[in-house]
Amino acid sequence: MAGLFDTFTVAKRGLNVQQGAINTTSHNIANANTIGFSRQRAVATTTRPFGGMSRFDTCTVGQVGTGAEISSIERIRDSFIDFQVRHENGKLGNYGVQDKFLYRVENIFGEPSDSGIQQLLGEFFDSFQELSKKPHDSSTKTIALQKASALADALNNTYTQLDKQLSDAQELLQVNVKDVNNYLDQINELNKQIASVSAVGQTPNDLMDARDNLLDQLSSKFGITIDRKEKESIDLKLEGYQNGKNPVNNLVNSNPTDDKYTRFSYVKNAEVEKDAAGKYTVKLQYHPLGNLNAKEETITIECADEEEAKKIAESLTQNRVLMGDKDGIVGKPVPPATTVTMSSDDINKKILQTHKLDVDVNTVDNKHIKGDIAGNQGVQDTIKGYMADLDRIAVGLAYAVNAIQTGSQTPTDKYELIFTNGADVTGLTGVAKNEKLEEKISAKNITVNKDVLKDVSLLNTSSKDEAGEGNGDRALAIANLRNVKMNLTNSKDINNRSDFFANTKVNFDDGINMISSSEGSTINAYYKEIINTLGVNAETASRNVTSQAKILQDLEMQRLSVSGVSLDEEMTNLIQFQHAYSANAKVISTVDELLDVVINGLKR
Repeated sequence: MAGLFDTFTVAKRGLNVQQGAINTTSHNIANANTIGFSRQRAVATTTRPFGGMSRFDTCTVGQVGTGAEISSIERIRDSFIDFQVRHENGKLGNYGVQDKFLYRVENIFGEPSDSGIQQLLGEFFDSFQELSKKPHDSSTKTIALQKASALADALNNTYTQLDKQLSDAQELLQVNVKDVNNYLDQINELNKQIASVSAVGQTPNDLMDARDNLLDQLSSKFGITIDRKEKESIDLKLEGYQNGKNPVNNLVNSNPTDDKYTRFSYVKNAEVEKDAAGKYTVKLQYHPLGNLNAKEETITIECADEEEAKKIAESLTQNRVLMGDKDGIVGKPVPPATTVTMSSDDINKKILQTHKLDVDVNTVDNKHIKGDIAGNQGVQDTIKGYMADLDRIAVGLAYAVNAIQTGSQTPTDKYELIFTNGADVTGLTGVAKNEKLEEKISAKNITVNKDVLKDVSLLNTSSKDEAGEGNGDRALAIANLRNVKMNLTNSKDINNRSDFFANTKVNFDDGINMISSSEGSTINAYYKEIINTLGVNAETASRNVTSQAKILQDLEMQRLSVSGVSLDEEMTNLIQFQHAYSANAKVISTVDELLDVVINGLKR
């Protein structure tokens, strides 16, 4: 009775299909709270039907179905939503870094505050206003110098803290390098396993979930491009670096035997050097794969001139990330040499720069500015901008005050300076001493002359030639600096007092009073503009993070609606599969009864 046995086989297959569906449902329920898990679905298809071959077959009018089987366990995933999530995740990473550091910078300036630079500027000018009324009073002079010292200390401290944030951003790039290389190695290994499982006709759903989860995490570091290949493997590329004359190797290759892939290394240091022949080079030291415990590698970069060398060194210390081979090695010695030497053009192609538009073939454009790495690279420009602003204030204050104190647009040996750079002038006297003390004054090094602090009578307050005596006009002129406009934006290249007068366009013809330039702003107004700009930038960064987080959350919810596990839906499916399983079992029971009738009934 082949017909009944065929029915028995069909029912048995039905049991297997429903059992597989129940197993898949159970797997979904078990992973309902697993991060990155995509719900799965058992895909049932009909098995090959049986057709009658002669009139004696049980079926003569057509083909008879032979049941069903599970052809695959498919993963419910929308690759376009994945692309959107990773795109927005990268943008959030960049915004998040900016927001974090701008928040810190705001706290460093601490405005408005009773101890902030703005308050200290006011107290400094007020103290010299008071001194102009009592030009001979040593206690009033002491107070004025104390206020000057407090202001200089505040500039020093603020600059130092900003410099620390700059270093923190650079050090975070080392953490990013290690994280990225770790993600890439895991993705590479999963890629191999997925290809191996797919090659034998199976679908490695859980492995692909693990890979997608790592891709999500990687997308928070920088922009990535994914090319899907056969056997569910992928080629992973660095977004924006695949065009031009020197495309970068893939980060992960779909071909498991292809070991030409990119890994990243961390720049420890880059110093400009000049040899006896006047040739400029940059000595680059880096840690392969970002491993600080690994042996340092060194590259000598040949440069055309000092300007190019400084530019290369600055780029290396800001960006900090190099693109190397699978071991993180950048360049190899050319025999018979045992050390690595590269040109400036070649090293530029190895620097990972993701934070701004540039003309180099291996930098990316603005639409690819994504991730923590771009954030940590780019925020350094922002911090440097505020440090430069502090330098402009220090330069404007120091050179203007010293000019009034000495009555000259250039250093003289007639009077002691008020503000100096704190340099060691042992063995120097007169003009040479004062030139050295004023050279390249900045917010980092500005200080009050220790000789004047020891002997306040050296403070020149008078319009007469005798230090410490007279009518207080010079003290009043210093106090009036609060109203003098200076073109401080042109103070980038100011290294001495002569540069100050040439660049800021202030008038000092009478040797006492400064006349405002036709453009620019007062020191107070310039500082207020810094704080206002900082506040706007910090607020914008915070708003960007909030907005971007909402966009990303909406996309993740959209992805969850497609790929996430709904317990209500799974319970409904479970009931459906349970009923189908029971129905197939009933068919088997019925066939068993029929076989009993046929076989045992014939005996009677």
